Amino acid sequence: MNKQFTLTMLGICTLGMVTLLTSCKDDNDDLYDQTGIIVVDYNGPNAYEEPTEGGESANNTWTGNPAALGYEVPALRQGDGIYFVSHDARISDETSTTAQNYCLEWDASAMHSRWVAFVFDNDNKARRVSRTNAWSEDPSLPLEVRLSTSSYSGSGYTRGHICASADRLNSTQANQQTFYMSNMTPQLYDYNGGYWAVLEAIVQSWGRSTRYSKVYVCKGGTIRDDQRLGTFNTTSANGRSVRVAVPKYNFMAVLAQTTAGSYQAVGFWMEHKDYVDAKGENYSSDHRAPNYLMKSHAMSIKQLESLTGINFFCNLDDAVERPVESSYSESAWNW
Repeated sequence: MNKQFTLTMLGICTLGMVTLLTSCKDDNDDLYDQTGIIVVDYNGPNAYEEPTEGGESANNTWTGNPAALGYEVPALRQGDGIYFVSHDARISDETSTTAQNYCLEWDASAMHSRWVAFVFDNDNKARRVSRTNAWSEDPSLPLEVRLSTSSYSGSGYTRGHICASADRLNSTQANQQTFYMSNMTPQLYDYNGGYWAVLEAIVQSWGRSTRYSKVYVCKGGTIRDDQRLGTFNTTSANGRSVRVAVPKYNFMAVLAQTTAGSYQAVGFWMEHKDYVDAKGENYSSDHRAPNYLMKSHAMSIKQLESLTGINFFCNLDDAVERPVESSYSESAWNW
């Protein structure tokens, strides 16, 4: 199968050498989408330094890929083996028009994303298709840092979506892409289906609400050494022995733009463990936690940044970013 690649050198900026690979594609658009990968080679400071304000670290120097400039995208990390990947997909099965589906930052040392980011808007909030279960390797990543569909086998963890299948029901292609292994995080089975999924459903309801014109989401699992449950041994897509990080916490940063043009934001921080009800029974896909419990995991974006070391919504103008991230109002959201 022939693929066409275009290599564009962007030169040297203060962030180091940036190489942009665009148009990793073949003739079958259903199998290969247009993507962009930024590979960063940089021997700079530790990636998990204290986040700075948007104006100081916004992604406006990363002009090679417009996907890096979305409000949902946090400050890109500096370090070896880091890949910024953006996936485009058809907005519906009835049109050839495409839009950005989601993007992520892949950390090859952890064989796990640092975060996955996406938007609910008029192009993708519709529910037109069903879950595809189209488990697949991410064709955008090099084989040696790519996980196969069997890489989680025997680990004791389920393949937990980050951008959820239910987040992308607007087209078959959009849903298929959520099953890329780069969009997975190792999760306990009951936690995935009975607790974390409750928060995801709440955010999906916000994303599809007529109250908001857009809802920007950045979510993931912690992969910093001191924020892991551990790792498990497996093989990459080309058979190389690798270790996959198992996050100790999951997080979500949500920024909503109301139809009136104002912004509000909330962060979530959740320990990756089994949660039980008053009778000591695990919440699970057959016994989901009540919505109100999710309020106990809510916090301001600033608090979430201090926990994750990630600078969320850095592309917002500082005049908007500072107040919207400093606090949150529980009553501003429908639970």
